[in-house]
Amino acid sequence: MGKLNFGGQAAGLDGVAFLAGHGFDFADLNLNEIDKVRREQRQILKAARKAGMFFVAHGPDLRVDDPEGLARIAAAVRYAAVFKPRTITIHPILVPESNTPESIEVKLREIGRLQELAGSYGSRIACENTAEEAADMQVLLRALPEVMLTVDIGHSELLSVKNKSLDFINSYPDRIGHVHIHDNVGGDTYYEDLHLPLGEGRIDFAPIIKVLKALSQEVTITFEMPRQKAYEGLLWLRDRGLT
Repeated sequence: MGKLNFGGQAAGLDGVAFLAGHGFDFADLNLNEIDKVRREQRQILKAARKAGMFFVAHGPDLRVDDPEGLARIAAAVRYAAVFKPRTITIHPILVPESNTPESIEVKLREIGRLQELAGSYGSRIACENTAEEAADMQVLLRALPEVMLTVDIGHSELLSVKNKSLDFINSYPDRIGHVHIHDNVGGDTYYEDLHLPLGEGRIDFAPIIKVLKALSQEVTITFEMPRQKAYEGLLWLRDRGLT
């Protein structure tokens, strides 16, 4: 069985120091705020080394099929080499109604190039579900065998009568590279995403965590919420025997 590693978001030294002081395994660098990360790079690396923490990262929330967005994502992936994150999450946006065969082709080509760049220093691109069903990721994962999947448990509660996380995990067990955890109450659009603290929505986390624990690889799980709520979420899982 694989090990679960827990972390939280950080865009600077204050976030990394909080995570280090509260028993988290890693920091998830928010590269939407890359300028702040750059300014505090040396201190961030020093604090992580002292605490024995590693990194994952989240690329800018932009589109790979938009030239300006792609340029910023590529710059962030290139810069991330200094932290050697295990994964770098991006949003591929693969829902059929938002794509044409031509746009899918562009996305696969550019995500492949991003993976080559990340792979050059030992990291892997991990593509996150937003509004997708599990089947929507198949074309990407078949075409790009080095790319991983970031399962967002909160997003999986949207646009569905049941949480889609188990579909993603069971469909692609060896491709689960990262997980985002937060609670939600469902909704008919992706824009109803609330990123609630654990226990404040309707998601049943126990069966999802059980399946993640059964995977053969280590799994990193980021609490996608403010840092104090992330710590409370870690305690919430511990209290229920889910860590």
